[in-house]
Formats: sequence, C-alpha cells, structure tokens
Amino acid sequence: MTRIDTHRPSAIKPSEYAFVSFHSHRADDVWESISEQQAFRSHMISTGAKFSTHSHGGSCHVCGAHAYTVARFHHAPTNTYVEVGEICAEKLHSGEALNFRSFRAKAKAGMEAAAGKAKAERFLKDAGVTYAYDIWLQKDYDNWEWEEATIFDIVSKLVRYGSISDKQVAFISKLMKKIDDRAEIADQRAAEAEAAAPIPCNGERIHVCGEVITTKYVETNFGEILKMLVRHADGWKVWGSVPVSIEPLRGDIVTFDAKVNVSKDDKKFGFFSRPTKAKILGA
Repeated sequence: MTRIDTHRPSAIKPSEYAFVSFHSHRADDVWESISEQQAFRSHMISTGAKFSTHSHGGSCHVCGAHAYTVARFHHAPTNTYVEVGEICAEKLHSGEALNFRSFRAKAKAGMEAAAGKAKAERFLKDAGVTYAYDIWLQKDYDNWEWEEATIFDIVSKLVRYGSISDKQVAFISKLMKKIDDRAEIADQRAAEAEAAAPIPCNGERIHVCGEVITTKYVETNFGEILKMLVRHADGWKVWGSVPVSIEPLRGDIVTFDAKVNVSKDDKKFGFFSRPTKAKILGA
C-alpha cells in the first residue's frame, strides 16, 4: 500500500521536527527509560500532542524499519509525535547525529544497577538481614542515626561490588539489634538520668571515680583532643579531655581529680578540666 502520510520518507521536512527524548522497547532498559519517559510526559503535557496513527510497518514511524532504541520527535504542524530509528533520527535532526550511544550506555548501567540491587536483596535475605535492604531503599538521610547510615554504606557497597565479608554481615546484624533495642535503651537511659544524683560541687575540684562511657576525638583551636564521658556510681556524668597519663577504653573504671563546672541546664552533668592524679583501676 502506497503511503500518503506526512511522515513518509519522501515528504519529510526536518525543520518541522524537534527532538524530545530517547526511548527503548527493550524491557530490560526500563530503568534508564524512566527518566526519558518523564521528560517526554512533560513535553506531552505542554503540547497536548499524541502519537501519529499513520501506518508505517515497523518501530520507526518514518521508514518502517525495526529498531529497539528510538528517538521521539515532535512534529509541530500536525502536533503529533513519531518514533524513529538512528538513521532517520539523523535526517530529522538536520543531518546531525543524536547521542544514541550515550543513552544505550546509560541503559546498560541501569540494567547492571537493577541486577546489583536484586542480587543484594537476595544476599541479605539469605543472610537473615532483609531489613538492612529496606533501610537502604528508604534513603531517609535526615532522620537516620549512625546505625542506619552505616548499614546504608555497607549495603551500597554490596549493590555496587556484589559481595561483602562475613564480618560486615555480622556487623549489620549487630547494628540492626541496636536499632531494635533503641526505644528500650532510651527508656533505660531516661530512668538512669532520673535516678542519678546531682554532681556534689559547682566549679570546685573534686575526686571523680567512674566508668568511661565513650571516648571521642574533638577538633579544637589546639588541634584534635581526645575527650571522654565518665559516669559516677551515683549516676552523674562529666565530660572533658582525657589526661595524657592514661589511655582509657570504653568500660574502663578511671579515677582523677579535676575542676568540675556543672551544666546550667542539668545538675547531673558537668564539664571537667585540668585533671590530675589520673589512673585506670580496671575494666
């Protein structure tokens, strides 16, 4: 049947066509096609145009050839869209080649990313830590704590590289346990804070003996300084620089003399300075 439509090769006027987006008819290319589809949908909303309904035979609406990867053009005079293969796309684009290769590369990357995600999900499910994949999918950065952020980092490596070590899997399990116990731990800490006694001083040197809850390097005007949080047996806590004469670890029992300034907002928390006679009594 002889074609008489506007888009037949002999009637094409390149100046009437404007490139809109790429598209792939391969099911595996869905990940990259999503962003292209969004651009195309936005264009359709602005023009109100539809695809041309002329008969053309193949996936290329101009020559009728079959092509998996096509370019979508808008034909202004008829306010319709056509899909064309690479050769016809070059003709419609005033003889200039469109970057089909870039789209195909992105489509391949999208396929690889999808495969990596599927493999990671299976791996974590088999390891009994499926919830870690759910955390990775959430990407709820603003509301995450350290545990979620660490899990996200490990799972991202699994998605990208295809594997993680047994130690990392065990670490994920440990982090998930902390997340599950977070509410209980918060209640426990609130109860401990309520039962704690106030610091028995205000701005004077006192003898401190307690458990090291945590240590952390803090950036100051004098460089990085190691700080520690110490909890007395009576429940009150003090924060300050670790004396140079000791190297405490979390859980160690330490003793020292220091000047302590009690917090204005919490009588059970203070800041110690100029510690002397520091010793580690044991774990």
